[in-house]
Amino acid sequence: MRQLYSALIIVVFIAVQLAVLPISFILAFTTPGMTETEMLDAIMPYQAIAFAIGVIIVIAIGHIHKNKNRIERGRQSDIPVTIAWIIGGVFIAYGSQVLAGLFNVYVLGNPLESENTSGIIEMIESAPFMILVVALLGPILEEYVFRRAIFGEIYEMIPGPKIIGFLVAGLLSGLVFALAHWDFTHIVIYLAMAYAFSFLYIISGRLLVPILVHMIMNGIVVLIQVIFRDYIEQLEEIQQGLGVIIQLLM
Repeated sequence: MRQLYSALIIVVFIAVQLAVLPISFILAFTTPGMTETEMLDAIMPYQAIAFAIGVIIVIAIGHIHKNKNRIERGRQSDIPVTIAWIIGGVFIAYGSQVLAGLFNVYVLGNPLESENTSGIIEMIESAPFMILVVALLGPILEEYVFRRAIFGEIYEMIPGPKIIGFLVAGLLSGLVFALAHWDFTHIVIYLAMAYAFSFLYIISGRLLVPILVHMIMNGIVVLIQVIFRDYIEQLEEIQQGLGVIIQLLM
């Protein structure tokens, strides 16, 4: 029965992602002169509503079933330890992201900036209410899907040492995570994040921990990119200038 509920959570996630397609077709048919930017601005409120409904549904599904996976059947951390894992989890997740980012840029030669992140920031600048989707609703929905429904079920199915289940389930959930964001040039970063969030899920026994860490991380990214964007661009210009000077000296 638990697998059925997990499948329903995944179905809800897919439905949320596709919810605005009918609206897009209607707008394209009724307003043929609408530009792509105008189309995106028009459908964003519906996307936010879809996410809100999706979050309500997955939380309801998550509380209906009583047959927990082996992570949640184990010992759950008490409140002080849970708070400690949330705070420490932010540093773990950011550390994993930084190391994966350095590897992605300097070893694999992929670009530093993610098109997915840039698109999200542009979306927020156009419609500030989408901050709620990025920093609140999105992390809840994604953690229910990728941690409980995907990672948790794969981890449950793999026999033998727990470390093997963790590595395999983390890899598969991370690949699906990258696929959902349609960003394969930064797949190493998505895998690192999947392992970090999955580790927090296992070590605490509580889905709440990766959810809150995910929220905090997304919130910080939005804060930095939106509020301090001008300063970041200035720093990038200084860095580029220093790079040119170093090349001339060499």
